[in-house]
Amino acid sequence: MVVRPASGGMKEHVLGLALGLVALGHGVEVAAPEDSDIFRAALASGLTARAIPLVGPLHPLKDPVAVSALRRLIASGGHDVVHAHGLKAGLVGRLATRFSTRAPFIVTAHNHVLERDETSGAAKVRYREVERALASQVARYIAVSDSIRRELVEGYGLSAERVVTIHNGIDSTPFLVVRDRSAARAALGVPDDVPVVGLAARFSTQKGLRHLLAALPEMRRTAPQLIAVIGGSGPLDSELREQAVALEVSGFVRWPGHVAEVAELLAALDVYVSPAETEALGMGLIEASAAALPIVATRVGGAGEVVVDGETGLLVPPRDPAALAHTTLALLGDPELGCTLGAAARARAITEFAIDRMVERTLGVYQAVVAEKPGGRV
Repeated sequence: MVVRPASGGMKEHVLGLALGLVALGHGVEVAAPEDSDIFRAALASGLTARAIPLVGPLHPLKDPVAVSALRRLIASGGHDVVHAHGLKAGLVGRLATRFSTRAPFIVTAHNHVLERDETSGAAKVRYREVERALASQVARYIAVSDSIRRELVEGYGLSAERVVTIHNGIDSTPFLVVRDRSAARAALGVPDDVPVVGLAARFSTQKGLRHLLAALPEMRRTAPQLIAVIGGSGPLDSELREQAVALEVSGFVRWPGHVAEVAELLAALDVYVSPAETEALGMGLIEASAAALPIVATRVGGAGEVVVDGETGLLVPPRDPAALAHTTLALLGDPELGCTLGAAARARAITEFAIDRMVERTLGVYQAVVAEKPGGRV
């Protein structure tokens, strides 16, 4: 598997897929930058990890070096399938495999590109043109949500027959364990008897955390003891903290930083709030669902494929702090509804978003593309 510099959802996806395939008796090699979280995690998990100098954005000087390194790695292999995660890794992988292997090439798209405000118009045009030019080398595209699939087919103009949706999957076990709510709150410095909302996410524009902060003054007018927990880190760390100060809510926000045990953080919450501006699918939404938490999420991207509005959670318009505040307060004020939504969310998470289901469906794609080759099998 070729993986671009990754964190969060992509890292968990790749590790879960690789370990699942190994458990089924298949050999897997993970190729990623040596200084990346995914490389370190793969080694720590006992997987075979190969270092390649792959960078995130398109880079005319560094990308050829990554192509050469990956070409050497693939040439030494005898791989049945080469699977790239992320469109950038897909680009480098295709250039590397063009003359070095006859193994089918697969690309999983984990994130929206064309919908992101932080991606320039020129960059979107380049990604679209490059993807179209090299699409013939891809045996299958895997989209982690129907929303991503639509972008690939309608936005990039890719063949619908070669794009399949396979939802991300998680191991629900840690989220099914009954945890000590008081201990989880004590670790965050939060009292037992106050309402707590929040999430864990990367501090980036697409996660919309500024909208949650903007909603806090309204929430606290109705629930003056309310605390927000915002776990994670990222490029907007300082900006978000400054916003909290400007809104005079910094004393009511907890910033635990990187969250190693997400299930522990979720145990401290009354409502999980996802204010994302764009969302491919939402690993955090799946985890919160498995934890049976009431969820308020924005109606963007693949979020609605995890949160069924009115059945497993509540959806609100994006970039609308007032709607976010109103709906969150409504759930806090109706614990019975919250329990009903949370139970339905958990039941759906452990079936639709099970890691075994994701692994089996991905293996099915491998078997299909290999079978299309004369004498192929995997």
